[in-house]
This record gives sequence, C-alpha cells and structure tokens, in this order.
Amino acid sequence: MKPKKLLSLGAFFLYTLLNSACFSQSRFPYDQLTGPRLLWADSLPCSPEDTIVIMVTVREKAEDSSKLFSDETILSKHFTTLLALWKSPCWYLKEVPSLEEALQLSGYSKEIVTYVHGDGKDFPLALNRAADIRLLFDVPVIAFDVPSLLPQSGRIKNFYNSKRNFKKSAPHFSEYIQTLSNIKEKQAGLTLTLHMHSLGNTVYMECLKENRLDSYPVLFETLLMNAAAVKQKRHKRWLEKSTIQKCIYITYNKKDHTLNGAHLITLRKQLGERVKKPLAGNSYYINVHPLAGKEHNYYSNVRLFSRFPNLQQFYMDILHGRDVPLEDEHRFTRRKDGKGFDIR
Repeated sequence: MKPKKLLSLGAFFLYTLLNSACFSQSRFPYDQLTGPRLLWADSLPCSPEDTIVIMVTVREKAEDSSKLFSDETILSKHFTTLLALWKSPCWYLKEVPSLEEALQLSGYSKEIVTYVHGDGKDFPLALNRAADIRLLFDVPVIAFDVPSLLPQSGRIKNFYNSKRNFKKSAPHFSEYIQTLSNIKEKQAGLTLTLHMHSLGNTVYMECLKENRLDSYPVLFETLLMNAAAVKQKRHKRWLEKSTIQKCIYITYNKKDHTLNGAHLITLRKQLGERVKKPLAGNSYYINVHPLAGKEHNYYSNVRLFSRFPNLQQFYMDILHGRDVPLEDEHRFTRRKDGKGFDIR
C-alpha cells in the first residue's frame, strides 16, 4: 500500500475520535433520541426580549421528519427564508417570502451577522448554534444553512458529503449576497458582518474561485474566517479576489484537533490550522493557539472566554463590526515570523 493511502487510512481511526456535532455545547436543548423541538407557526409575535434567528437554508423540506428539513437534499434553485422564535422548550418557525420581510418582522435594523456553520449540523443544530451567537454576543444573526450531518454515516464520509454540499451551495450563497446587497442599498446605516466557521468557509471560497462576487461594492465591515477547514496552500490566489468587505480576519490554531483530523484525511494543511507564506495581502492573521489549545469551536467557548477575556473581546469587536485594535499591546502581539498576531 502506498504511504499516502496508509496514512489516510490510519487517519480514519483518529478522525472518528474527534468531535463532530458537539451537542452539549449549545445553550438550547437537542435530544439525539427524541429529536428536536421544532414547530410551524402561522404568526410569530416578536418582542425585543425574545431570542429570534433568521434562517436562510438551502435544504429541501422533509415534512415527515421532526427536523422539518432534509439532512441530505439541496434545493435546485433559490433558498428558503425562515423566522425562528424561541419560546422554551420549543423553536417556532414561520416561512416568509423574502429576506427583507424577515428583517422587518424580526426588528433587525442596525447590525446583522451572517453566520455560516461548519460540518456536523442538521437543521436544528444549525439553528441552535446561530442562537448561541445571538445570545453570547448580543447581536442579530442570519444563519446560512447547508446540510452537513448524515446521522447514519461515519465521520469521514460525512466530511466529504458536507464539503460537496457547501460547494453546491455557492449559487445560493451568491444569490443571498445579492439579496443582502439590495437591502443594504436601502438601509445605508446597516452594519453587516460575515462569520464563517470551519467547513462553512468552503462556500465562500467556491464563490470567489467561480468569480460570483466580482460585481458587488463593499458590503461587510468585517469578514471572519474562523478555524477555516479549507486547503491552506495557494489560498492567497482566491482570497485576494474578495472585495465585498473592509477587513478580513483569519484565525488559526496549529493544535486544533478537528482541523488536525481534516489535515490527515485530506493530506492537506488547513487554513485555520497552519498558515504558510505567501499570505493574502487583504487579510489579518490571528493565532489563537496560545489560548485555545486543541479547541475548535473557540469562537463560542464560554470556558475559554472566562479565562481569556481578550479572546471574547476579539469576537465581540468583529461581530459588532468594530475595528480590532491589533496594535494594542495589552491585547495582541505582532508575530516575529510575519504570520500576523497572537492574542494575549
């Protein structure tokens, strides 16, 4: 057997031990045995105190499933826009005809984070993760949702299936960007941020490679590529095509156990794992390893935030569209190897 195949086979046993869907981390219930608590609603009377999330999903509906949306199939055209309201112990969902109407009903008018989740998420888990961001950072959230969890599949098969789904969703994502751009034209004071986690960065990479975003003006204050599970090699080529943002931040962690596993099964260094030059000239690189250790979901880890307030403040600044003061020596240290900054 060739060494590369042997290494990849050996990686199977390691990667199956790594976390996929971290059910216990969400602040919202998800029971793997009895299923999620999702209910359709004819109307959603929202108040400022409610937890509200807008879901933009490319999944087909699954009327016979308690999840309401498919774990596998993707809509051939367009996306579905939903308003989700949490009233313990259930999520109530209402489909709306447009993203603009969803924003009006939700009351989101000043700032919005678009969140693209990573691998290992069915519809309710994606909703829960978006709601975690909503509560943790007190910021309105639109979740761009893609099928990325096959319940009966092994970890490696699921990874490659999710990767294909994110690539297939590039047309839907570019349509979403067009829709958001139209809304931004009407609401010039709206502050927008794009937060992509792990394998979710794939959909943006594909849009850039396929030149789907060339014609747009600056739309986002900040674009965050968090723990990106995309190939590190030659990322500069496609990332420097990105012009719809003022700033790009790329977090990386050489001990990230999930990305170490992705590295092993793909035989490719991951962008959110190990950064090598040449770097993209339009991006800031942020090393979180001194703080995060082996953690992958460090953007929402309350335990880490309690120990390292600068880590939480970094995400707070980005998700609220504020400039990150990288020259503040109390919060960041410029790396001598030229690979960005360490968070202190």
